[in-house]
Amino acid sequence: MNRKELSKKLRLARIESGLKQEEIAELMNLPISGISVIEKGSRKVDVIELLKFAQYYNKPVEWFLYDKQDTNSRRWYDKDQKLAEAITLLQKAPIKYQKSCACAIIGFLKESGLVK
Repeated sequence: MNRKELSKKLRLARIESGLKQEEIAELMNLPISGISVIEKGSRKVDVIELLKFAQYYNKPVEWFLYDKQDTNSRRWYDKDQKLAEAITLLQKAPIKYQKSCACAIIGFLKESGLVK
């Protein structure tokens, strides 16, 4: 995969995630212009940055690296928009709230008898 193709996928993933350049720039600790040049293919992306982009955009790293999107490599919750949105919001929440939400979900599922 060349830099131009990767930059197109990074832009597409950002748009699909609903994030603005300003928001991802803040999350990545980069200037907005840094995101812009990455998305134009004018700047290389290192491995650590790619891992962060994948996390923030809720995509497997492989999605960025391969030409064909293998639908089997998608995360199980990507197929349901509400689940994907809930998990994305949970990932953006502060850690202390992530743990509280996880405990609440686990408790709900166990109490309702949906899981053992």
